[in-house]
Amino acid sequence: MVANPARRPLRSPHHPFRQLIHRPALVPPFPAPTSRKFLSRLSIYGDFWPRLLSLAARVTPWFLEPLLLALYSTLFYLACGPARRALLHNLQVLFPTDSLLIRHARALRVIWNFACTLTDAAHIRANHDIIDWEIAGLDHLNTLSQIPTGAVILTAHMGNYDLAAPLFAARLQRKLHLVRAPERHQESQAYARTQRDHMNADWCVIHYNEPGNMLAVKLTSLLKENQIVAIQGDRILFDVAATTLPFSTSHDWHLPSGPFVLGLVSRAPLVPLFITRSGWRRYRVTAHPPYHWPEGRLDKATALRDAERWWSHLLSQTVRQHWHQWFVFEPAFTPTAAPPP
Repeated sequence: MVANPARRPLRSPHHPFRQLIHRPALVPPFPAPTSRKFLSRLSIYGDFWPRLLSLAARVTPWFLEPLLLALYSTLFYLACGPARRALLHNLQVLFPTDSLLIRHARALRVIWNFACTLTDAAHIRANHDIIDWEIAGLDHLNTLSQIPTGAVILTAHMGNYDLAAPLFAARLQRKLHLVRAPERHQESQAYARTQRDHMNADWCVIHYNEPGNMLAVKLTSLLKENQIVAIQGDRILFDVAATTLPFSTSHDWHLPSGPFVLGLVSRAPLVPLFITRSGWRRYRVTAHPPYHWPEGRLDKATALRDAERWWSHLLSQTVRQHWHQWFVFEPAFTPTAAPPP
């Protein structure tokens, strides 16, 4: 005889309706309020400002552009507290004897150069042929197009890939794979992809270093297929692996280790290229001699450290010379740890 389930106590674990009654309801989450989403798009990392910049590059008269750049650079410098404090921290390491007023003036100059670079990139995306170029180290740049194997272009956050793309297309005549960090906001990343889609031609492909996309494996395969990969090697964002190297007697700095691991695994030479502003809508590409890995069997840790020190020395010289165009808005330096007794 089967007992009537309706007469069992409800708190019994064998009651047929217990799981139905005590199972948590699957309530869909409430969507984010429209006002909050709109305000996030107005933040410093939102997509409102690059959209406004693209529109302004198309409609602003040329004689008003310098005035608007100076105005908005000042406003953003005052409004962006974390970036301003990071700039002041980095400049204090570069120029330890400067007064606070001089450091603020230097930091504002960095923001102004950054605004000029973004504006010039917006003009390029609008198909405005307004940029003049200078090339320093033309022999090294020509050598890059003649390297039979893959190569890693190492550069810094100076200038803009979008500006140098036409120049690289004319000089290299080889497919170029550009590695970029994703934008911090989803809407900004979607807009950036749309704006840069025209660069994904037969000679240029953009890869975003997003979590979980196994980009390192893909880049290693590209280098072994004799492709050219361009990576910025001076800034640590998100979960990028970093190495600590001495910058001065009192400070170290953190540089990404990924480009050197890629070069070591594929034995691809490292080619330093820097893009800097040399005047109003005028830029200079500076190419340096490439770094070649030693032949034969080698100690990987030693070879990796030697390459990192070579890049750290070259990058330090460039940053000290072109400090007003080093667009790193996070603290880049830490005090040197005291040696153990």
